[in-house]
Amino acid sequence: MKKVRKRMVSALLTLLTVILVIIAIFPLYWLISTSMKSKMDAFAIPFKWIFTPSFNNYQELLGSREFIKCYINSLIVATGTTAVSLVFGLTAGYALSRSRGKLGAAMGTGIILARMVPPMSLIIPFFVVFSQFGLTDNHITLILMYLTTVLPFVTWLMMGFFQGVPVELEEAAYIDGCSRIQAFLRVCIPVVRPGVVTSAMFAFMMSWNEYFYAVIMTANKTKTLTIFIQSFVNSSGTNWGLLCAASVLVIIPILAFTIFAQKSFVRGLMGGAVKG
Repeated sequence: MKKVRKRMVSALLTLLTVILVIIAIFPLYWLISTSMKSKMDAFAIPFKWIFTPSFNNYQELLGSREFIKCYINSLIVATGTTAVSLVFGLTAGYALSRSRGKLGAAMGTGIILARMVPPMSLIIPFFVVFSQFGLTDNHITLILMYLTTVLPFVTWLMMGFFQGVPVELEEAAYIDGCSRIQAFLRVCIPVVRPGVVTSAMFAFMMSWNEYFYAVIMTANKTKTLTIFIQSFVNSSGTNWGLLCAASVLVIIPILAFTIFAQKSFVRGLMGGAVKG
């Protein structure tokens, strides 16, 4: 009887898992299928599971100079934000993890509080200052604004990973003749590599998908993909085919990054879960 119950429970859990996976994947399937459907097939009732794929929407997007320009802008801003946040986030996270006393704890709390500040409270002073210096519609300006939300998160995340690195490893490196910087680069960084990959992934995703700062601070020169996609929704209606095709192309960099760094990313998430 116990074996039968275990098998029934296992079968029910498997069935529940399959149902949850289907529910989770269906929006992505709908997105991809709609991007390859004609207008008639996209709004057919009942839903068309079998159809003749068409790549006209993708051809139209890839042939658009504006789309390519916005894609490049998003890559520049997201990559720049990720790189800068990693440089400063790694060093700040390491310093906070090794600091002792009330000052270090207060700075750690301050970083968490800075992450909680809503972007709406920062946009007005940012806009006024950058407008006076003629720095609106600029890649560097957008990167600096994204850092206000990305950098505190990366610093806080890396602080937790560095706290899991035994101090004895650094002390052994000092005995071997390493300086503090050399011990940081040669000992600590390799140990927390999964955390670095995880931080980079989240930093890129946050920058890539950001909309609020971009819609206010960008114009034709630095318009990002999130702003470009909005153009498919207007007063005359919604172009669902192009909207879905653009959304699929937006997912590709994040998907490629996740597949490429999958092992380190999963280990980083597991390590953060254990530390929490």
